[in-house]
Amino acid sequence: MNFRRELDMFSKLNHANVVRLLGQCREMEPHYMILEYVDLGDLKQFLRISKSKDEKQKTLSSKQKVALCSQVALGMEHLSNSRFVHKDLAARNCLVSAVRLVKVTALGLTKDVYSSEYYALRQAEVPLRWMPPEAVQEDDFSTKSDVWSFGVLMWEVFTHGELPYTSLPDEEVLSGLQNGSLRLHSPDGCPSRVYKLMQRCWAPSPKDRPSFSDIVNTLGDLSSSSKTHA
Repeated sequence: MNFRRELDMFSKLNHANVVRLLGQCREMEPHYMILEYVDLGDLKQFLRISKSKDEKQKTLSSKQKVALCSQVALGMEHLSNSRFVHKDLAARNCLVSAVRLVKVTALGLTKDVYSSEYYALRQAEVPLRWMPPEAVQEDDFSTKSDVWSFGVLMWEVFTHGELPYTSLPDEEVLSGLQNGSLRLHSPDGCPSRVYKLMQRCWAPSPKDRPSFSDIVNTLGDLSSSSKTHA
């Protein structure tokens, strides 16, 4: 029932940076969904390809990376304003078009493709490496838990799709999140102001994390700043 309710809510969302649910068939199982087509696949795949040494594929500049993050933030601001809690925000759950328009999809459609990025916790498969302490410890999800996940997504963008805490097994990630000792390092070449925004998203207390509107404004300032090129 929860998934059906989320599906109904998702179908009412209409924003340039959110994948549109065009239709659904639920009269009999299996249920079907018709989603907006987005050319280039998921953001994680796009980031990995952009890291290629192939001369035909130019690597992304810091300004371009900020632009990708800004679009996700705009989509998430719309979800937040619509009182929709994502619970699984990550690069794998954003899609990229041929003109580099980024769209958030909120239906966890990549779980099969990226099954290794999920962890069995309390009889559910959860995106452990993107979760804040309160979600890990108390199953407490909110817009502010989505903000934490957005900080991890920013880190993914600036590492070209690297797995968060890649050197640690899931059990150590779980322990580190529970005791508050775990933090992602600043990516190579990441402007300090960008990393500071990530750190704000990872504030231990949800109330100390920025809103998505704050994030949109901060990224807008960063995008127009010459220091973003650092």
